[in-house]
Amino acid sequence: MLNRSLLGSAIVLASSYAAATPYMPMDARGLAMGNTGVASAKLAHAPAYNPSLLSQAENNDNFALIFPQIGVNLADEASLEDEASRLDDDIIPRIEAAFEERGTNDPVNFNKAVANMTEAAEQLGIQIESMDDVDGRTNAQKANDLRADNQAFGDSIAATNTELQEVNSATDDMIDSLRTISGDPLRGRLGIGGAVAIPGKKLAAAVSFKADVNASARILFSGNDANLLGAYVPAASGYLDASNGITDSVDDLADEVEAGTATPADLSATKASVDEVNTYTSDPVDTAAGSISIFENGEISNAASDPTFDSQYQVVAIGIAEVGLSLSREFYIADKAVAIGITPKLQQVATYHYVGQVNEEDNAPDIELEDSERTSNHINLDIGTSFYVDPKERLRVGIVIQDLISKDFEYADVPVDGDADGEVAEGGKVSLKPKLRAGVAYTRDWYNLAADLDLVENEALAFEDPTQYLSVGGEIDLAGWAQLRAGLRTNLAGDSNVVSIGAGVSPFGVHFDLAAMMDISEPEKELGLALETGFYF
Repeated sequence: MLNRSLLGSAIVLASSYAAATPYMPMDARGLAMGNTGVASAKLAHAPAYNPSLLSQAENNDNFALIFPQIGVNLADEASLEDEASRLDDDIIPRIEAAFEERGTNDPVNFNKAVANMTEAAEQLGIQIESMDDVDGRTNAQKANDLRADNQAFGDSIAATNTELQEVNSATDDMIDSLRTISGDPLRGRLGIGGAVAIPGKKLAAAVSFKADVNASARILFSGNDANLLGAYVPAASGYLDASNGITDSVDDLADEVEAGTATPADLSATKASVDEVNTYTSDPVDTAAGSISIFENGEISNAASDPTFDSQYQVVAIGIAEVGLSLSREFYIADKAVAIGITPKLQQVATYHYVGQVNEEDNAPDIELEDSERTSNHINLDIGTSFYVDPKERLRVGIVIQDLISKDFEYADVPVDGDADGEVAEGGKVSLKPKLRAGVAYTRDWYNLAADLDLVENEALAFEDPTQYLSVGGEIDLAGWAQLRAGLRTNLAGDSNVVSIGAGVSPFGVHFDLAAMMDISEPEKELGLALETGFYF
């Protein structure tokens, strides 16, 4: 009945393309410390967090290079993967088992039970018609034959009713599951970057590049499919209702036949009741294939046995490639050294939009995500400042505005992949807006502590909740040769709480860093990994 790909593989496909555009650089050190860095980033990491930190690098830093930085972040906050596995491994197989075609010697399922009931009703009708035949049987023999066929019909009703309970349970579970996950997002992010930096109190500079792809995907469970799945049980119940009282009527008729008192009117009336089962057609229901009946002439219709679905999955993605030149200088304001940094940058932005039909039609055109690409160039700017609060320069405060010049980027109207009728899904827009964050860091010779806070909510890319992160983290430095890091990040605009850990080794100025993050309550809700190689001299 149902293609196993109805939802399970659609979710997998959607997630393979797959997030908001939060303030979340993908470097290994910052990610391990809870995504902190506005006041705590090292020299070559400064362009990603706060360019003013270039002028407040450690005294022994003369040059820094990071390449490559690679990070990936995947989030399934609504547990879609678990629900997809439940659908794929449990619910859909139960529905398929109920409706698949079976041979004579195979166990009974709903499809076979209905076929057996239809066959038994036909046989019972034939037997009733033969009651007034002169065929050599006595009235007692005719009555016994009628009772035997009536018993077989009654048994088929009981078997159909039993199988209907499983269909009811499976379709209810499927509708509830699909409604639960419909519209909930999968999100993902992949980033690569690098930077080269030269510190200086009077003038510090860095050149950085990064390329990020942020994607958001969701399943859209259609009303047509909900109508279809919800129609099987009422239609089958109507089929069973048509058989109500027939077995009792036939038993009475058999007694009359045996007593020789059955009249043609009795036979005709009972035969008409049986024929109602054989000719039962359920009420029409609106589906993706139009108006169909689940039962036609006492049988499950072809349209119900091999249904058409029009639920869809949608992916919206934005790719941002940028090159920036960071400049920073310290100024004295009220006798306090205050670093100010800017990063003008050139961005190339590409948007993507894909909508696929879960149940693809064979004659539909093949559509790819790349077909919807729209690209544009944009000039943007980051501005940051930082200063030490204490004379020993241990406690530092920073604030930064990233992507100061906001802009909307449209994603295209696209044909629905798998739809043979040429349906077009409407496009929309994604916004690149300023992100404002503040941070504080406390530094000693062998440890560092940091905390960052988004001062405003950052809008979602497409389907997710907005983000406003509060992050805390720490680092232990083992004699300059190795580092251990940990952090915590919570979304004040949502309900995600992520813990992160990481480590680095730095022999002779060469750095290798690795970090991982996961949701505290359910690790599969959000996972992240970052690694990088760097050189500090």
